[in-house]
Amino acid sequence: MVAMARNLVPFSAMARNLKKKKRIPKTHKVLSKENDWGETKNLTVDILNSPGLVGEFESGDSVPPLEVNFDTEADVSGGAVVDMRKHLDNEPSGIVSKDDKKLTKRAKKKLKEKRELEIRAAEQKRLEGGQAPDSVDGYEQLVRASPNSSFVWIKYMAFLLSIADVEKARAVAERALQTINFREEEEKLNVWVALFNLENVYGIPPNEAVLKVFQRALQYCDPKKVHLALLGMYERTEQQEMADQLLKAMTKKFKTSAKVWLRNLQNLLKQGSDAAEMVLNRALVSLPRHKHIKFISRAAVLEFKIGSAERAQLLFEGVLRNYPKRTDLWSVYLDQEICRGDASVIRSLFERVTCLDLPPKKMKFLFKKYLDYEISQGEESRIEYVKIKAMEFVNNKLG
Repeated sequence: MVAMARNLVPFSAMARNLKKKKRIPKTHKVLSKENDWGETKNLTVDILNSPGLVGEFESGDSVPPLEVNFDTEADVSGGAVVDMRKHLDNEPSGIVSKDDKKLTKRAKKKLKEKRELEIRAAEQKRLEGGQAPDSVDGYEQLVRASPNSSFVWIKYMAFLLSIADVEKARAVAERALQTINFREEEEKLNVWVALFNLENVYGIPPNEAVLKVFQRALQYCDPKKVHLALLGMYERTEQQEMADQLLKAMTKKFKTSAKVWLRNLQNLLKQGSDAAEMVLNRALVSLPRHKHIKFISRAAVLEFKIGSAERAQLLFEGVLRNYPKRTDLWSVYLDQEICRGDASVIRSLFERVTCLDLPPKKMKFLFKKYLDYEISQGEESRIEYVKIKAMEFVNNKLG
């Protein structure tokens, strides 16, 4: 019996091995947390094409990022309805390729936004290129083809408002909120913003109707984004008192958000208020230390654009005194002064920054910027001067 038991051991081990599940190769991981065809940021909703009624839900463009830029359409064949599934069929939606793994988080985000813009362009071309539906049935067909597109739903609402059917426009907005996939947070937010705009015009009374929609939106979307969206509507429709009240509440609720403090500062600067400096100091007390440089640089850009150039210069000089090797800050400072156009101030800044002891790569960037400026001014003597100065730097490094 003992011998028989010994002989059975290999067979039991074999049985256990057979029960083991086959492992899935790593190259076939399935995406589970988000859809590649998710949100489209900063959509401009367009109900009745009225600038007083509709606009971007978040006017963050007025506050440029640290890398300040002073500031694709997809083909649509024939008159066929734009079908999101056609775009999705061209992409391996559930597979993560090796190339995608190599991309950084920022690169993936940019790629995703590019794809979304292509779809958005196709939809916009379909609706605005003389092919927009002129009946309820036409829009019903369109929303069935692109159920997760807030752009299409909002166009449907605009059509109903154009024929004075306000109640049906509200019903379409509610349908959109129920139909759009819960993962498409930005698409849903766009519909909420469209409802803000609708109630701001047709609500009875408008302020109470808007606030009711606002309270509902807070339950389903990111609270900060909803607050910023409502603030954008108040600013576009010049409801200054409501905007001031909302900003006061926002700076208490989101006191660690640089974006909220910048919007508050922007609002005060537009009004020419003397409280701007006090708000800036309050922001620096409330914000985490790692956000100070970003906040101060963007606040300085706001001062250059709609405030005092002297205060802007003081802000930049203060932050560069502590971080003299931050070429990104120097670049933003120079760009703002170039926009002002005072040649003596600009050249003085270039002289200061090109005398710093920085790595060759950063110095190359600064000398190129200096040379480009002098070329734009067209003075041959100044162009030669910058070239000689750059060669002296190279020789000193090599020597």
